[in-house]
Amino acid sequence: MKLLLLLLIMPVLFVSCLSMLTGTEPGDGEEDTPAGEETEEVEDTGETEEEEQEPPEVNPVDVTSESFISNFFTASYEYRTISLGSSYDYMVATLGEPEGSGDLTDGVYYHYEHIGFNFPADAEDADTAELHVDGILIFPEEFTKMDAVENYGWPTEDDVGNFRMLYDSDPDNGYYIMMPYDHEDYIEALLLHNEDFQDTSLSED
Repeated sequence: MKLLLLLLIMPVLFVSCLSMLTGTEPGDGEEDTPAGEETEEVEDTGETEEEEQEPPEVNPVDVTSESFISNFFTASYEYRTISLGSSYDYMVATLGEPEGSGDLTDGVYYHYEHIGFNFPADAEDADTAELHVDGILIFPEEFTKMDAVENYGWPTEDDVGNFRMLYDSDPDNGYYIMMPYDHEDYIEALLLHNEDFQDTSLSED
């Protein structure tokens, strides 16, 4: 009887002694592989999150909608939370790097496919965190001078010599709207500029 009991206990004692010598617990080796798999899953999730952070697509703006007209013509228009006064850094964080740049009034504008934002200085020569939007440009498609008149009324001035229409019913409100057009009377852009027109270099043309 004692011999049988001793035979039953021997394997347990052998495993316990072996565990003490190696400093491991029974089953430790079995947990290594699942832990490694969990790490890989976390890394995969991180990669997915990075892919989801790509800049959103910039869609065309309906320049004939009532909401656009009422907001744009009262200088309260915003696009994806970007409005007059937003910083260059905020614009890039929201829409990604701009596709290009140009100039239409004082300063430099940076544009995407259907919209642009004017700044008083070139981003390369300024602290972009302190560089703020002072103008918004909309690039309409197939929009003529007559379409503008039908939607916005007659302009304050149609400067035919410089191919531009001006909407500035209140010269003291601190902003104006300009619409340059081509030789076929198609509007190239709608510019809302946070400055009195007579204070810009354009007024000297």
